[in-house]
Parts: sequence; C-alpha cells; structure tokens
Amino acid sequence: MKTIEKVRTECKYADVMTKEEFLQKVNNGYINSFDGGGYFHDGEIETDISVWDRSLTWDDVKEYPYICWYNK
Repeated sequence: MKTIEKVRTECKYADVMTKEEFLQKVNNGYINSFDGGGYFHDGEIETDISVWDRSLTWDDVKEYPYICWYNK
C-alpha cells in the first residue's frame, strides 16, 4: 500500500486525506456535498466510489484508507 505522501503526489488535483480526517471535516461542517466531490482510494488506485454515496455502509468502505477530495 502506498503512503499518503505518495498518493498526494499522484493525485495532483485532489486534496488527499485519510478517511478519518475526511469524516472529521464533514462532522465539523468544513466539507459538504456542495463544496465538491471525493472518491475513495484503496492505497493503490483511486476508485470511482463517491464519498457521497449514501447507500454505502462502514463495512463497504473499511478497506479504503484515503479520500481524494476535489473542490468545486
């Protein structure tokens, strides 16, 4: 699995953060669905699974350590 620093260099246009950092920012009101979009990253590649997909459970995304966030 790639480190977050390596993922950040590969995702040049995204703000890469851990899943926990992302959830904290959402819970604190710093990020919402009107601000942009994000996709889960599995440690090797960015997925096409949106962070705003409400049908997902924690078990569905537990193996994804990173979020690639794209501001509008």
